[in-house]
Amino acid sequence: MGQNFEEEIKELHWESDRNSYVQLIPNIVYLEKEEYSLKLNLLVYRDPMDALFNRDGNKEVYPLIIYLQGCGWGWSEQDTFQFIPQLSEFAKDGYVVASIQYRLSSQDIFPAQLEDVKSAIRYLRTHAFQFNIDPKRVGIWGDSSGAHLALLAGLEAMGSLDDQVNIQAVVDWFGPTDLLSMSQYPSVFDHDSPHSPESKLVGGAIQENKEKARSASPIRYIHPSAPPTLIMHGDADDVVPYEQSVEMFKALRRAGNYAEMYKVKGAGHIGFTQPQTMEVVKSFFKKHLKSLS
Repeated sequence: MGQNFEEEIKELHWESDRNSYVQLIPNIVYLEKEEYSLKLNLLVYRDPMDALFNRDGNKEVYPLIIYLQGCGWGWSEQDTFQFIPQLSEFAKDGYVVASIQYRLSSQDIFPAQLEDVKSAIRYLRTHAFQFNIDPKRVGIWGDSSGAHLALLAGLEAMGSLDDQVNIQAVVDWFGPTDLLSMSQYPSVFDHDSPHSPESKLVGGAIQENKEKARSASPIRYIHPSAPPTLIMHGDADDVVPYEQSVEMFKALRRAGNYAEMYKVKGAGHIGFTQPQTMEVVKSFFKKHLKSLS
């Protein structure tokens, strides 16, 4: 008597109304100029088989998180793919996530980098329907120099009349906040040197270009209607002094804004990819971005 192997076939139930495929759409050109072009990488709930078979696909919209990879504004090469594995966790959690390229200080000095970030925000809002984005819920997150630009984008936009660049939530991972005071604390860099990343950003030695340095310092733009801000900084950071975040946190709170700060004990100048730190970011965006109607 033959064995009935069909009885050994296991079953799983496919939830046809649930989106479960996170697609990476790489190298989208968001700004094209004669002398340069800038790209972004996008993570979105989308099944690539839909396009192949000419199906409508997912029509849901999700909050947008824009991530800015740090690179000392050009001290090292910016790699917009570097954090994609971690960012995919947020895409699976119900966000569209964009990793943005911006000009390096060797290409142009500040405020070119901030203008690039704002151009990316406008592009993504303009193409919101195409990329399943809810344009009313946009958060921005960065590390180091990327956090510096995230803070500037969040603070400066709220004081402008350009609704296309408004930000609803900001996450700052160990970003410089006051370029003129960085040299007051221990660091592997002489931040006042004309060769420091900060000096290259503004086009000359920080202390000899004080007005430019002030205009590139997020702490200068604090006002009472700043978006909710999460700050995280390692107390063993030997690149961007921990005190930069403390001063930013105090200034935000003094102005009456919602701000949270976490000291990450024993952490240096490194992406906070451990579960306990990533969960803090997830909880913050859930409260201040996903819950918005």
